[in-house]
Amino acid sequence: MIKRAQGRKRFGRKNFKQRYFRLTTQDLTYSKTKVSVCFMSPGKEPLCCIPLDQILAVERLQEDSFKMKNMFQIIQPERALYIQANNCVEEKEWIDILTKICQTNANRLERYHPSAYINGRWMCCQAPSEVAPGCSDVSQGLEVGLQMDLDPDRELQRIHSLFIAHMDRLDRLRSACECQAVYTGDMCFLPSFIIEDVQSCFKMLNQLRETVFNLEQEHRSYLKLLTRETKYGSKQAPIGDDNYLLLAARVRHQDSSQLRITCSLPK
Repeated sequence: MIKRAQGRKRFGRKNFKQRYFRLTTQDLTYSKTKVSVCFMSPGKEPLCCIPLDQILAVERLQEDSFKMKNMFQIIQPERALYIQANNCVEEKEWIDILTKICQTNANRLERYHPSAYINGRWMCCQAPSEVAPGCSDVSQGLEVGLQMDLDPDRELQRIHSLFIAHMDRLDRLRSACECQAVYTGDMCFLPSFIIEDVQSCFKMLNQLRETVFNLEQEHRSYLKLLTRETKYGSKQAPIGDDNYLLLAARVRHQDSSQLRITCSLPK
């Protein structure tokens, strides 16, 4: 995920960096390299280690703080760590599991700041002190989640992300019944279940892959449009703002991912 520098020094640039996060039963850590590599190699320590008993609250961060979506904050006794997840699905998953953890903390906060502390003031309540008490009640975990209205855009993105993440499994299923669907139409016997109507299943899988591909195309087109309209040096992307560069890098990553998906689609 993308995290904002925590400002351990009073002065210095607080920019955004990509880091690899790891959650255990003891702490939350992040590193420059992938977690599996970092923690298997002797002598390599994480950049930051947050004991779970030091997490006082986990809340979403208002977009106007940094003009970035899918952000949340991990509030600690002396500072807050601001993080941007890759999408709203991952954002919700991190918030849910970290909220469950901090609910058992005896020092859990009752009030917090929903926006960030920038340029000497809290953007939510305009309080000038960085240690000013929070201005909003913290969420109550799952109870609040049950009272929330359904967000169709968020749910659609969740479904789409799940299909993208498990596309290899769909491809294996499609390959398993391809011959029977095209030539014989007989039942397909797989290790865990049986496909009785192989032809319909094969047709459905092709339509599903095409739909996921089209959604990915729309998403990529939107990101390209966003980068074209957001000019470096403008009010939306001022000089020195790393968010613009992160967005451009994300579009390039989307392009390379899209090329791999296109090559794997049936002709």
